[in-house]
Amino acid sequence: MTIGAPIYDAINEYLAENNLRLHMPGHIGGRSMPSPFSEMASLDLTEVPGLDDFHAPDGAIARARELLAAAYGADESFFLVNGATSGIHALFLSLPEEAVVVVPRNAHRSFFGAMVLSGAHPVYLTVQVHPEIGTGLAVTTDEMARVLILQPRVDAVFVTSPSYYGTTCEITRLAELAHQQGAPLYVDEAHGGHFPFHPDYPGPAIQAGADAVVNGLHKTLPVLNQGACLHLGGGLPGEAAAQAISLITTTSPSYPILASIDLARQFMVVQGRGFLEKAAVLSQRYRNMINEINGLHCYTEEEMRFVPGVDRMDPLKLFISVRGLYIDGYGASRWLRQYYGVQLEAADATSILAMMSMLHQEAEWERFYRALVHLAKEFAGQPKYLDRGETPPAGRMVLTPRRAFYARKQRVPLSRVAGRIAGEMVAAYPPGIPCVFPGEIITEEIYEYLCYLKNSAVSIQGPSQPGLESLLVIDD
Repeated sequence: MTIGAPIYDAINEYLAENNLRLHMPGHIGGRSMPSPFSEMASLDLTEVPGLDDFHAPDGAIARARELLAAAYGADESFFLVNGATSGIHALFLSLPEEAVVVVPRNAHRSFFGAMVLSGAHPVYLTVQVHPEIGTGLAVTTDEMARVLILQPRVDAVFVTSPSYYGTTCEITRLAELAHQQGAPLYVDEAHGGHFPFHPDYPGPAIQAGADAVVNGLHKTLPVLNQGACLHLGGGLPGEAAAQAISLITTTSPSYPILASIDLARQFMVVQGRGFLEKAAVLSQRYRNMINEINGLHCYTEEEMRFVPGVDRMDPLKLFISVRGLYIDGYGASRWLRQYYGVQLEAADATSILAMMSMLHQEAEWERFYRALVHLAKEFAGQPKYLDRGETPPAGRMVLTPRRAFYARKQRVPLSRVAGRIAGEMVAAYPPGIPCVFPGEIITEEIYEYLCYLKNSAVSIQGPSQPGLESLLVIDD
């Protein structure tokens, strides 16, 4: 297989010509910009002859897409310059008007935007939550079968795999269930762009029966922010995907982002296995070392697989409980940044999440480990963590997300929201599963849970105004 980088090569060929740039962008190769930004800006070009056309490729971009598809084992692949979000939006827009879609309740916020844009009608899957950490990890085959058998019509099934914490679903079986109902399975695999390049990592969804997969390549590969891709494996015509992507993508795509995807694919094909091998070894070693620190616990794949529906776990996600320390996850994250210069990916009431890269050197793993040792010594003592409470059952959906988005709304005090139709989302994090979703009835049980959240220190996502003093509801 050819392992060149067509987009990167085309950019360099254009730069070597030393053309007088009488075209966009207006910075003319980075003039007036300070170094080192000006050097990167010199690569920021537009669709001039030789650099192909993102929306109708027949040159460098077309060749790069073929190489990307070959690397991932896809029938066809598309570059995305607005993150995995644009891939999710494109998949929804490729469906029939007012499609019925089965989606996990804890899906990324891009799913809400996709349902607003497309007018899709959601049917929600219950996500399995880890009994100790309270985090949504996977959708079970039993839950999928239960939901599908109750639906007379399903246009597509979506699942998220891996989860934010690195746990994957049983994609092959989920795909079989969806296909038995005549529906394609689409997978939000934003955090799994590295999976195809080493056999000891979770298997890529596109090779496990999924009909379309979205990768947020910038999350785990050496790709600039916003760099992503959409893979097709059957069940969705390439023309439909291309039309949807073109509809939501700028006519001025970022060539630095495109080139970074192209170069990352080349890097992974040539060197990815070796880097991932070393990272997996370091992960196992330091996971074991962390688990010898009093007060801390780094969850293992074996532990996560006790949760129904969980198949594998990405070794590069270090999900660490701080329940045994006199500090919560938020405080631990702040302390690590202030005293050790360690910036984590995320924190919650009981845990911290470190996203390790295959590019991290052993000295950097050691630096993080030493910081954790100091953290545990500093906050040894009576454990301190926050109770999140139980997320109540969702209210009945009265309006689709699209209708709820466009409906007139009013802001009311929290004390008056029971019985109203929600106009905005509310989710406690973790588990990140919305207890309130736009268009759903706010039940009395949900209202009581919202009051609990308001008086706790739990992180809350969704409301347009912080504090839960009030909420947007649909205007009667």
